[in-house]
Amino acid sequence: MMSSIALKTVQAWYRTGDPQLLSPDIEWRVLESFPSGGLYRGRQVVIDRFFPAVKAHFAAYETRPETFMADGDTVIATGRYRVQGRSGIAADVDFAHVWTVRDGVIVAFRQIADTAALNAVLS
Repeated sequence: MMSSIALKTVQAWYRTGDPQLLSPDIEWRVLESFPSGGLYRGRQVVIDRFFPAVKAHFAAYETRPETFMADGDTVIATGRYRVQGRSGIAADVDFAHVWTVRDGVIVAFRQIADTAALNAVLS
C-alpha cells in the first residue's frame, strides 16, 4: 500500500509541480555535470534557486516521465528531457529519477541523466 501512496505523490509532482508535495527539508541531488547541478537542501532553495537556474540555460525545457517503478517509499521514474538550447539545437535526453516519499511528501530526489547529450545542446 505504501508504494501506491509514494507513486501517486511522485506522479502528482510531475503533473503539477506543486511545491507542497516537497518536504520543507528535501534533499535534491542533481549530477554535478548537469547545468546548475549539485546538492540543494530545502523546498524553498529547490523552487527559488534550482529550477530558475536550470531553466535559464535553455530556450525550452520539459521533463517527460515514461515509466514508473515503486517499492515502499522509493519510486524510480525513467523518461526523457525534451530540451532546446538558446542556439536552437534540440534534443531528447534520457533520465532516471529516484524519489523517496514519506508521509505523502517527497523527502529526497536523485537525478541520473545523459549530461553529455544535454550539455551538447548548450554549446
